[in-house]
Amino acid sequence: MADAEDEAGRPEEPERTGGRGLLEYSDEERERWRALQQEGERRRRRRRIVTWSLVGVVVLGLAGWAAAPSVKDRVIASRACDGAIPEGSMDTLRAATGDADAHLTEYTTETSTGLGRYSCQVKSEKGRVLEVEVYSRRDSIDRELARQFEDDGGHPAAALPGGLPGFEARLAGIVLMPQCPGHGRDAAGHRGQLLVDVLGGGDSASRDLLRTGAAVANKAAEKLGCDAKPLPVPGRDGEPEQVRVAAAAGTSCAALADGPLQGSGWTADLRLPKGRGPMASCAVRPSGKDEYGDPHDPVIRLYGWYGDWSQRMKLHAARMNGADTGRATVRPWLGESNGWAMARCDGQAAGFEIDVWRPSADGTPPGQRTVSRDRLGKEKMRQMLASFAKKESAERGCEGLRLPHAG
Repeated sequence: MADAEDEAGRPEEPERTGGRGLLEYSDEERERWRALQQEGERRRRRRRIVTWSLVGVVVLGLAGWAAAPSVKDRVIASRACDGAIPEGSMDTLRAATGDADAHLTEYTTETSTGLGRYSCQVKSEKGRVLEVEVYSRRDSIDRELARQFEDDGGHPAAALPGGLPGFEARLAGIVLMPQCPGHGRDAAGHRGQLLVDVLGGGDSASRDLLRTGAAVANKAAEKLGCDAKPLPVPGRDGEPEQVRVAAAAGTSCAALADGPLQGSGWTADLRLPKGRGPMASCAVRPSGKDEYGDPHDPVIRLYGWYGDWSQRMKLHAARMNGADTGRATVRPWLGESNGWAMARCDGQAAGFEIDVWRPSADGTPPGQRTVSRDRLGKEKMRQMLASFAKKESAERGCEGLRLPHAG
């Protein structure tokens, strides 16, 4: 009787040779064959147990690897906002929460083309790291703009640097407003547009949000069918460039280069969007940093406001400065420290403003620089405002420009 095992590990049956008859075996031979068969079964069972044990170890190892905080951080950073977040940006935003070592815990990304909405959010052990809300419907955009530009005069202080269309939000974060030509025009004739509200966590500065905000705005435009040219995504250093005041020459802010504040003691902050944008701004401020390491407050500012919401701002500014408020819309006017010109740009109201920081009768705050009326009088203010308004109107194809009267 052969007692070897076949390829499957089973013992071969005793040979059925013709000399003994088909099943003519002794009891001893039959018992031996059964024992060999049972041993083969035990061996196969042990192999299965070992194999599945090894598989379990591998699976548990992979699960533990995937659950490691550093790996989870990378996975979340690469998948959040449909993978739009630039490399390295999440580390910067996480550091702004107050703990650069806090691990990311979750993310959400949602698109609703029917509602014209896109949103994404990333959280860490310290709370919010990034939150982006994108709106494309006119009613939603108008509601958000009303929140940023309030009837009581509260408004953002500066447009975005680098030619990006938008502004530093009034309370925190940044707002981008790229065009959305794929949506055509609405019933009122307004061009398709997105409003992208970008918030970080903790002490996130505007410069930390610029790069991520532009990249996510491009992804949202793609998901919502805007068919738009992507916004330029700034480099890792989003710090707005401070230039010599003379560098304003040749721009819409050229009036600053002809103004009274020039030389090495002053710098200009020029923020003019490339193409359409809700806001343009340029300012002159003292060179250097204040005691907190931030740029000094501006002394002279020029603003361009583009949208029907700007009429509320004009009315409030007129009332505060004693200008004509006897009608729904005011005429162009000029006061001792503030003045407005008006036009219509792309079918909507637009306003151009000059704002000058004057010495206060109650005393100027420590470190705040001012410019006196002797150094910058009303006539020079009018000339600077007129220069800015004319150049911006020509750049945007505005109509019906109205300027304050001389004298």
